[in-house]
Amino acid sequence: MASISEAAAGNPLVAMSDALAAVVDGIGKCTVAVLGRRGAIASGVVWRSGVLVSAAHVFRRTPAAVAVRGADGKERDATLVGVDTSTDIAVFRLPDDGIAPAVIGDCTHVKAGHLVIAIGRSGQGDVTASYGLVNRVSGPWQTWLGGQVDRLIRLDGGLYDGLSGGPVADAAGTVIGIATSALSRSHGIVVPASTVSRVVDTLLAKGHVSRAFLGIAAQPVPLPKSGDAPASDPAQSTGLLITALAPDGPAEKAGLLIGDIVIDVAGQPATDLHELRASLASHVGERVHISLRRGGAPAEVTLTVGEWPSQRRSC
Repeated sequence: MASISEAAAGNPLVAMSDALAAVVDGIGKCTVAVLGRRGAIASGVVWRSGVLVSAAHVFRRTPAAVAVRGADGKERDATLVGVDTSTDIAVFRLPDDGIAPAVIGDCTHVKAGHLVIAIGRSGQGDVTASYGLVNRVSGPWQTWLGGQVDRLIRLDGGLYDGLSGGPVADAAGTVIGIATSALSRSHGIVVPASTVSRVVDTLLAKGHVSRAFLGIAAQPVPLPKSGDAPASDPAQSTGLLITALAPDGPAEKAGLLIGDIVIDVAGQPATDLHELRASLASHVGERVHISLRRGGAPAEVTLTVGEWPSQRRSC
């Protein structure tokens, strides 16, 4: 009669279990517990040498310094570089004293149904893990706070406490992004590695992520049919009706009025407020051309795109 060890040797479930444990063990070495004020605990991952990435929402108001605990149980101090609440990313500087950075991959190969593993650490420093399936994958999307995410990767359920901010790996053991529970009410979300790296680059360079500010409230409305359709898209059928103006905001300074219908901004059709914000993100501080209709007649203005203070959330 075969022994238990002999039976296990040819068991594919045992092999899979060992493979999952090996992935968690490997990535766990670059994963830390982030200890915030008032007991807030997130996980984090050493993204680059001396650079730690975690989830911003866990802290409510991200502290200027946090303590982190890694695989060796040693507590280290990390200082805040910056936060992008729109993608739920917080970046910290970490002493470069032996915690190797993760091996970062990409998520272009990830499909619905693929197995992925979220890794974290408890407040005591123990490694934690959860695995599941990718529920949905689609193209670029915008978060409810206006953040630009390169790809939607939605998990098949929520995340256990403490896993937000930790790395998410594919079955090969490559980090494809970080986990967050803040960008969906019902599912865990993976912020793709490409998005994380882009935000890290911006925060390291500037300390914040620029968000365009026009100083308007607007809603989509059908455009009256006429011969003065915008040159950027002659078939455009929708514009943005300005319903309110921020006092002394960029739009008011440029002479825009309540009731104007914005048709085209910086060469891009203005059909949706979220898309308009996204298209202007690279134009903060620049003067842009705006085509509109005022009282049914074509009009044009030039506007300097402002930048929202980090706590503001609208266009």
